Amino acid sequence: MSCLRSGMFTGLLTLMSMVGMTNSSWAEERAPAVVNASEVQYQSHARPIRTSGILSYKSQQTLSFKTAGPINKLTVHEGDQVKAGQLLASLSLGEINAQVAEARARVELAKRNLERLRKLHASNVVSLDQFQSAETELEVAQSKLNVIRFNRKYSSIKAPVDGLVLRRFVESNELVTAYQPVLLVADTQQGWVIRTGVTDADIVRLQKNDTASVSFDAWPEHIFSGKITQLATLADEKTGTFEIEITLQDPEDRLRSGFIGRVNIHPAGTRQLTLIPMESIISIDGNYAEVFVYSLSSKIVSSRKAHLDYLEPGFAASNSGLKAGELLVTRGAGLLRAGEPAQLAATDSRSSDNTGE
Repeated sequence: MSCLRSGMFTGLLTLMSMVGMTNSSWAEERAPAVVNASEVQYQSHARPIRTSGILSYKSQQTLSFKTAGPINKLTVHEGDQVKAGQLLASLSLGEINAQVAEARARVELAKRNLERLRKLHASNVVSLDQFQSAETELEVAQSKLNVIRFNRKYSSIKAPVDGLVLRRFVESNELVTAYQPVLLVADTQQGWVIRTGVTDADIVRLQKNDTASVSFDAWPEHIFSGKITQLATLADEKTGTFEIEITLQDPEDRLRSGFIGRVNIHPAGTRQLTLIPMESIISIDGNYAEVFVYSLSSKIVSSRKAHLDYLEPGFAASNSGLKAGELLVTRGAGLLRAGEPAQLAATDSRSSDNTGE
C-alpha cells in the first residue's frame, strides 16, 4: 500500500512539472499584446470648479404700496411685458384723499392764525413766544400735508423699468397692508445671472471675468456661456461659502427664471499639466497613479508613477512623472506587466524618432 501511494505521489509531481513547463513555454512564446498609445503633451490647464445655482434676472424688484387699503385696480398679470412709468396697480383713494383734505384745511387754519398773531404782535398785544408758536404750528401742519401727499403718491404702483411681470401676489379688492408684496417685476435689459456659493479654497482661484459654461435640464443639448461679474469678500455666516455671480446671455430668449443650472467655472490661472485617460491608469496610491509607457526602440512597456494634480470624470491631470513625448499606453494597459513586450495597434503607429525611452 505504501508503495502504491509513493508511486501515485511521484506521478502527480511529474504531471505538475509537465504542466508547469507547458505554461512557462506558452508564456515565453505567446504573441506580444496589442495596445494603443498617445503622446504625452503638457499644456496649460486649470481645474474647473463645478457648482450649481438658481437662474434669475439680474435685477428683480418687489413692488408694494406705502400705505394700507383695499386694492382698486390691478392692470397686469404674470408674464406681461410692461413699460417704464406704466400704471400697474392702485389703491382705493377715498380714505387718503380725505386725509389730504384734512391736512390742507389744518394748513389754511394755521396760516390764518399766524397772520392774526402777526398783527397782534406788531401792536404788542401778544408776546413773541405766542407769535413763534403760531409759526411752528404752521410748519408742522405743512409737514403733515407733505407726508400725506407723499403717501398718496405711493398708493399707486408704476413700472420702474421696461420689463416683465414675474409674479402677482394679490388680487383686486384685496385689503393689503403697507409694504406687503404686490408684484415682482424684472428688468429684462440687464440679462440673466446665477448666484452660487464656492468654498474658500475655490474663491482664491477666481477673479472677475473668468468664464463659465452652464447647462439646464430644459435645454440639455445647449451650453450657455457666462462670466463672473461679482465675487463676495465675506463668507456667508450660515454656509461658510462665498457667493459669486455669473452673468449669462440669452439672445434667443430660451431661459426662464427659476431654472436650476449646472455650472462649470474655468479659472484664468493655469498650470502646465498632461491629461491622462482613465483607461491608462493601472492603480492609484495616494497622489500617484501607476501607468505604462511604451518604447518604440525596445518595444517594451515600463511602469511610471505620475503625480496627480486633480481627477476629473474620464481623465486625471498630472504635473510630473511623465516626460513630454513619451508614449502613454491607453487601451490595453490593464493586460500588461512592466517589462513585457507589446505591439502598437496598426492605427496607432508612431515614427521611429519618438523613442519614448
